[in-house]
Amino acid sequence: MKLLFKLVRALGRLLGRFWEQVGAQASLLLNICALLYRLLLGVFVAPAALRLFFRELIRQVYFTTLQRASILIFTSLMLGLLVIVHATQQLVKVQGEEFVGWLLVTIVVREVGPVWTAFFVLLNSGGAITVELGTMSVNREVQALRMMGVDPYRYLGAPRFWGVTISLLSLYVLCVFAAIIGGYLFAQAFAEIFWAKFWLSFINALQWIDLSLGFAKTTIFGMLIATVSVYFGFDCRNHLDEVAKNTSLAAIWSLMLVGVTNVTLTAAYYL
Repeated sequence: MKLLFKLVRALGRLLGRFWEQVGAQASLLLNICALLYRLLLGVFVAPAALRLFFRELIRQVYFTTLQRASILIFTSLMLGLLVIVHATQQLVKVQGEEFVGWLLVTIVVREVGPVWTAFFVLLNSGGAITVELGTMSVNREVQALRMMGVDPYRYLGAPRFWGVTISLLSLYVLCVFAAIIGGYLFAQAFAEIFWAKFWLSFINALQWIDLSLGFAKTTIFGMLIATVSVYFGFDCRNHLDEVAKNTSLAAIWSLMLVGVTNVTLTAAYYL
């Protein structure tokens, strides 16, 4: 009887801790959603602050888009290579070259392209934003802005939010273009598909719904990555150890939200 009582008590404790963790994660998710709404409105700043807003915005776009674009171009070329090498040779054997364009549209434009670009921006800029804002929070620079009457979410958060979103959209276009060019080049080398048939199959397969879904995913991914990075950056309080911890948490939450959003939008498309 005592053993059964102890087991029930232990099970109760486990369930209590489980629901406590669920409540904490749900509260954190609601806080991230509230910050997303706040950053969406952060572009409507006072005229006197527009110059500072656009200066930070341009700096973020330059850091995210231009400084590492060559790496994305190279990886996108490899993406085109993977699609062509593993699929085109088999399609040629069964005279299915017209499906090459459909493969590129499905994999590059609609599915892998947005996620590929989001991961690149997350690795390149997401952690950097969390570290930068986290260090400023620990060093009391954010508190000093509040004491001067400056909203740190508008001055520091909103420019990075919109900068990451604009950068991810630009890099998505670059990723798709590089992957298509890479697919074309490797198709000539490995499968000997005539160039006119390659481009015709791609143009015929490409539809507005594919482009719309690709840009919708990319926009939402950029907003989510930026919001999570800003949130965990400002969440640092007392020690620099929190910066490293929150950077890891920001990456995990960004990956989770991007994955859930991608699955949801893809399911909605096929339904």
